[in-house]
Amino acid sequence: MLYNEAETLLRNLPPTPESHYVLRKKFNNIICHQLKQINQSRNGGRILVYGMPGCGKTVAVCQSIRQVIIQDNCFQPYGCHWIKIGNISDEELLYILRGLATNLGIAKTELIISLAEINAKINRFLLDKQQFKKLFVFDDIWNEEHLQYVTFAKTSICTSRFNFVGNGYGFIRIPAVEKLTHDEAIQLIQKRRHNDINYELHGNKLVKDVIERCDGLPLAIATLASLNLKSNERWQNIIEIIETPKPKFKINKDRKNLFHIFELSIKQLSQKLGELFRLLGVFKATKISLQSIASLWQVHPLQAKSILEELHSRSLLTFVDGNSPFSVLHDLIIEYLRQPIDQQQSFQQYLILLNNKLIDGYSKQCQGKWFNHPHDNYYNQYLIYHAIQTQNHHIIQDILSDFKWMNVKLQSDNTIYNLCMDMEKAIHYLKANKIEHRFTTSLITLAYDIDWIKERALEFAKENKCDNEYWKIAIINCDNVEKVVERLKSKRIGKTPFDDCIAVSNPRYGNLRIVAIENNGNDDCRIVIMEYETSKIVHQLSRRHIFIRNVAISPDGRIIAFKSSEYVHSFFLWNWLKQRRLWKIYNIDNNEEMDFMESTLQKLQNQDFDELKFCPFVHNNDKILLTLSMNRKQIKVWKIVGNKILYINKQISIDYKIESIEWSQDGNQIMLWWRKYDYTGDNFEPLYWSNWINECQIEVWDLQSWQCLRSLPVPACILSQKNQYLPAVNVDDRRSLTSVKYINDSTECLVLSYESKGGLLVLENYDLKLWYDKDLLDRNFHPFPSYICDYLNHDIAVSVDQQLIFMGSKFEKLYAFNISNGQFQSYIRLKSSHISLNAMFTLENNRLLIYDGNNSLYEYVIQGQVLQWNILKNDGNDDNSEDNYSNNEEDDESDDDESHHDVVILDSSYTYISNNPVGVQLMKKDETYSLKECNLQQQSSPSSFYYTSDQQLVACYISDDLQSVIVVGINFRNVVITQLMNLISKDEKQQHKILWQYKLPDNIWTIEVKELRYRKTDDTLIIVIQEHIENQDVEYAARLVLLTIALSNEQTNSYIDTDLYKYDCNCIYINDYYLIARCADGSNSVKSYRIGHDTIQMQRITRQKYDQAATGLACKIILPVNQLNDDLQFQSSPLHMDKENLIEYWGEKDGNLFILDEDGKIRMKGDDRSLKIIDYEISIVMKPNLWYDRYWIGFNNTTKNVHIYQAATMQMLQILPFPYFNIIGVKWNQQQSSFIAFDKNGRQNCVIEGVKLDTIHQ
Repeated sequence: MLYNEAETLLRNLPPTPESHYVLRKKFNNIICHQLKQINQSRNGGRILVYGMPGCGKTVAVCQSIRQVIIQDNCFQPYGCHWIKIGNISDEELLYILRGLATNLGIAKTELIISLAEINAKINRFLLDKQQFKKLFVFDDIWNEEHLQYVTFAKTSICTSRFNFVGNGYGFIRIPAVEKLTHDEAIQLIQKRRHNDINYELHGNKLVKDVIERCDGLPLAIATLASLNLKSNERWQNIIEIIETPKPKFKINKDRKNLFHIFELSIKQLSQKLGELFRLLGVFKATKISLQSIASLWQVHPLQAKSILEELHSRSLLTFVDGNSPFSVLHDLIIEYLRQPIDQQQSFQQYLILLNNKLIDGYSKQCQGKWFNHPHDNYYNQYLIYHAIQTQNHHIIQDILSDFKWMNVKLQSDNTIYNLCMDMEKAIHYLKANKIEHRFTTSLITLAYDIDWIKERALEFAKENKCDNEYWKIAIINCDNVEKVVERLKSKRIGKTPFDDCIAVSNPRYGNLRIVAIENNGNDDCRIVIMEYETSKIVHQLSRRHIFIRNVAISPDGRIIAFKSSEYVHSFFLWNWLKQRRLWKIYNIDNNEEMDFMESTLQKLQNQDFDELKFCPFVHNNDKILLTLSMNRKQIKVWKIVGNKILYINKQISIDYKIESIEWSQDGNQIMLWWRKYDYTGDNFEPLYWSNWINECQIEVWDLQSWQCLRSLPVPACILSQKNQYLPAVNVDDRRSLTSVKYINDSTECLVLSYESKGGLLVLENYDLKLWYDKDLLDRNFHPFPSYICDYLNHDIAVSVDQQLIFMGSKFEKLYAFNISNGQFQSYIRLKSSHISLNAMFTLENNRLLIYDGNNSLYEYVIQGQVLQWNILKNDGNDDNSEDNYSNNEEDDESDDDESHHDVVILDSSYTYISNNPVGVQLMKKDETYSLKECNLQQQSSPSSFYYTSDQQLVACYISDDLQSVIVVGINFRNVVITQLMNLISKDEKQQHKILWQYKLPDNIWTIEVKELRYRKTDDTLIIVIQEHIENQDVEYAARLVLLTIALSNEQTNSYIDTDLYKYDCNCIYINDYYLIARCADGSNSVKSYRIGHDTIQMQRITRQKYDQAATGLACKIILPVNQLNDDLQFQSSPLHMDKENLIEYWGEKDGNLFILDEDGKIRMKGDDRSLKIIDYEISIVMKPNLWYDRYWIGFNNTTKNVHIYQAATMQMLQILPFPYFNIIGVKWNQQQSSFIAFDKNGRQNCVIEGVKLDTIHQ
């Protein structure tokens, strides 16, 4: 094999020339054998070589890899990638893996902000390219948690000083041969002395003694060789030095001997050279560029190179020459170099001194202009790290106020992520030391909730005159700032909206564990088991092509269960297979699936249960679980024995569907309930009213005796009249039973929830007839407080001691009730900005965990002696209680969500007038409609524009060119389009002019305005309306209507599309002359229209239906040069081909291309310059204006990030964290240097603008 071919396969593999290293044949043969095994294995494999530092692990691995690749032709044609890890942080590992991704060919402009994302990204890339047999070498891994982020490497070999036992990654473990044999040591010394035979080494007892005292460590022997010892006196002197006790090094004995040898080697150097070498302890154990070392030593790079070559010859470091020369120091040598020379000096003081010398050298090299330092990867990556180590806040502030240095770093790293991490570290340091900092943190949105940082950033943005934009949030008008702050404090669980189920263990049996899902339904879907307190992942299961519907975990957190469906995942669609939804159970200690057994010998064939629940307690070392059959009519109880799940002959069979099964808090009973009638739908409508029985049956079973302890009927539906609850006799105003909880403390009772009504039912002397007897009902049934329960939902949790009941609320409120003797005693409202979805009390200290289904887990500690409880009197039903409620929560209720619903935002419109952001909102309060100006300025000011109307208003529009407001309303079945004048002049009297009104046909029951647009060339208003039609043939129908109004002469024109569609119509693209819309009419279709002008009539040009499978549509728009007279070309085709062929077929660069999935979501867009595939989670928030000249915007609803793309290259310029609201639309200013973002109906909005930075992302 030629040298160049070999080096192509051995990417970055450190050289191990025979002139400097010995070959440890036995050790290397073991490694070579295992490498060949994983090369031949279909599934690859992972090797771990572990042993003490300095024992030659890396050298042996590199030698072995060279042999199997070059001589034995293994791992071809892909070769290997060598990656140095070391003792690094998560941020540094992310930096390394992003570099690896770039080297692999993954788009380097993608901004990946987490280790899990980069791991998944590389994994997908390797699978797509079928390169999973590529060998990855991870050298010197310290942190066991980092292993989970390199699982993309299905074929790998790792070196570490630690034996990571029980980590579940399936390593083939090879313990390193830590000592050289005597002959190997002599051979190494001779190699380093260039085989000088003037002094006999073999058979010399002194030499043998020194080798033994060095424990045969290759690093120590190599350093000894550099001392050039040529007499017995010199070797005896080494022994005496090693034996002489010195308190200088406060380390273990083995390392102390090694450090003494390092010290002897340094003493062989000249005083000046020794001083320079000691300074190298300031660097991190990674590649150190020649330029950084020259800056530290304050010498010319050529002189630094000569010195490094001398140190390399003495085995004190490794120097690699080439286009980008660098040095690497062994971490043990770095540890030695960081030992203070002055014993009166502390380790920390000496490290500060070293870092100040380095920063001083950098400053002199660049003459105080940090951007002016010669190109240097180490400098760009670690400058802030070393600045922080100086503990000099003036240096930190000076660097991070240098915009040009930021630009150099951005260009060097090709990502903003590393700059974000640097600034975040600097913020933490300065805040910890209570130092106000003045650098531009808000430019990268690290501290958007700290106003003084943003103010300082804006000042510096104005002071620096630069040429390019970097985006920041300038103004925010948001209802839920508290919700944002609370969400940031929560624990993040899962990554996508589909990761919506979790389960927790019982902390009585160890650390609280959570089983959750990440990327549900995606190729990188996995089930993770993590420690709640630390978020450390203790185990994970990767599951491709499945959708997980539920999870469960045993009380000790060692067994998990999940219910899943399989599917086929195409580029645009999830195609679900018609298979059973199976439960699978895994023992995470041995990573094995467990089998359900009908008997000790017979495996259960049918595992398609609907529910599975673990008993919360371990009974006599037995783990118990119960299952509910798919038809929800049979319960079975199982016991886990070893690695089997045995049926224990306990079951319950019911003729009706069981609504719920629950374990009691002590795990001794099972509660179940069902409706005694068949029903359909979520409203529990009886199938047959003629034989309907208004009853639900509740039963409580004892686990040990397997006897029914309680069987009692309750009404299935109730009526609430004047604080009295009665069984319903008809469908009018009925409330169905939705939730039941069992309490078996001193007073046995049930918590019944009838939608938002319900309460505590005491079971003592219970009889169904009490529901018909008010006196009996008052004695046994204690309703939820009437002034609270109207807002409650059926999300109920009972505390472990059964003294607290939690209930969620419709309006993002959480309530906890204290109960005693079957009655409500007091309550608290928990501060909250989220709607509960999955509430659970952990089984200690009454900690309440709430998972909101939006990837956030919140924790509340419910302790009565700490929180302010409100006392309930007279069962909470009298007027005094309501007064008490109002007084105690007056502050909280002043801004309740209900008050927001008094005013309904119907529509909004935004624009820039004289480059100032302006907005109008159309509102309804009671029966009055009004239009007012939004505050989008830096300084708060009262609204200066206001308009009211008694007629129904449905839409509003404001344009930068029109300088007036257009409103569309309906008045007595007449559509009225009105122009409101003098918006800019703000005259005292509002002028308005009716532009057009027309009567709606009798079969039109309402309208919806889809688009309003002003065409400046001929002063024409364009309106796209969707008319909703009453049609006897179909349940719902609509059609599209195009209107134009010439404002100069009020001439009108209209076009009605006679095609009806069933669902909805959305505009995909619109300009002054053309409209493209997607109509959801069952089969889905995309239509293009000509918007009329002058003598050109409005008309529909094309119509393209989706294919029958509704997998999506590929479309291409070619705009004519002369848009006034020529029609656009609109081409489309169903998606019958895979992704690669689709891009190849449709990617010719002669038009504007976009691809719709089956839901009408744009998945790929492009123009005559480039193409961009859009991730499923990202929505383009400006569909009607897809092809802006400079930028386009996407919003990730999962991660709550704004993605800003450059139009010319389709490259992502920036990811802007935006947790405030979901953006559905934007409006740019003319220069595209600022845009307004808003949510649905425009209630919440913000202004995002560019700050000038010097040539970022050219």
